[in-house]
Amino acid sequence: MHGYFFNKDFYYIFQAISPTPPSQFAQQVNAGYEIPARLRTLHNLVIQYASQGRYEVAVPLCKQALEDLEKTSGHDHPDVATMLNILALVYRDQNKYKEAANLLNDALAIREKTLGENHPAVAATLNNLAVLYGKRGKYKEAEPLCKRALEIREKVLGRDHPDVAKQLNNLALLCQNQGKYEEVERYYQRALEIYEVKLGPDDPNVAKTKNNLASCYLKQGKYKDAEVLYKQVLTRAHEREFGAIDGDNKPIWQVRNSGSQYIECLYN
Repeated sequence: MHGYFFNKDFYYIFQAISPTPPSQFAQQVNAGYEIPARLRTLHNLVIQYASQGRYEVAVPLCKQALEDLEKTSGHDHPDVATMLNILALVYRDQNKYKEAANLLNDALAIREKTLGENHPAVAATLNNLAVLYGKRGKYKEAEPLCKRALEIREKVLGRDHPDVAKQLNNLALLCQNQGKYEEVERYYQRALEIYEVKLGPDDPNVAKTKNNLASCYLKQGKYKDAEVLYKQVLTRAHEREFGAIDGDNKPIWQVRNSGSQYIECLYN
């Protein structure tokens, strides 16, 4: 299944994508905490350099900013935690996981102390740490971090917020890597319901989550369940691109009775 085009852009948080695109990098740093004015320009520069793979510029900028912030505000300040997060993600993109983990744990401690244990910024740091552990194959260590991030987001944002669905996707993938398929199905199904209700059936996250759930079904040999989801995704994509389906306008899986061969190809 991993060679098929359907997976390339989907919400797999542990794929080795480096460098991180600017929008994704910024979201991982900013989630739940607005970048203060004094860091905004530097923050944008670091993101730009890191997204271009220019780590030899991004890292010294972060380190200098950290040094200046600690001199003016002290170590236990939210702005210091923000810069620690930024530097950690730069290190993560360089596969320097040990250094990144140390920085994220430091940022987590600062944010818990200064913002409170249930602040969205704490959830963001927990999630970044869980992603990092996941990249290193430490799924058991990552799972409780991801669950705690989920609990915080449910408490702060409500159980049906799209950010909760994103966290459910992450948690589902962690469980899938541990073979906990019942939990995986439950998390993906709940995420899918949130996306469909809150963002609508044509939101890209709906197709992504259906793909993830279908992948889970395939791993369990539930081929018919996977087939239903893949057909839904393909049909919806076809309708958006080419209009309503009729006799002369069919999605790929219906053309020339090739559906069975297409699904068989997916399973192989």
